[in-house]
Amino acid sequence: MIGERIKYLRLRKGYSISRLAKEAGVSKTYLSNLDRGIQNNPSLQFLEKVAERLGITVDQLISDEFKQEDV
Repeated sequence: MIGERIKYLRLRKGYSISRLAKEAGVSKTYLSNLDRGIQNNPSLQFLEKVAERLGITVDQLISDEFKQEDV
């Protein structure tokens, strides 16, 4: 679920996994695994870094009201 949201936002910005990982300062492998649903429990620190690069807050990213159209 969280991986799908990050993937949607990443693609919407035109970022590759490599670019987002580099700019957010996170592991490319972990981000890729999250993107593919292999991992599903990222740390708050990870979410903060990724959300910041994607231009949203962690609250928006994990909200029950998250809708792809709204972001």
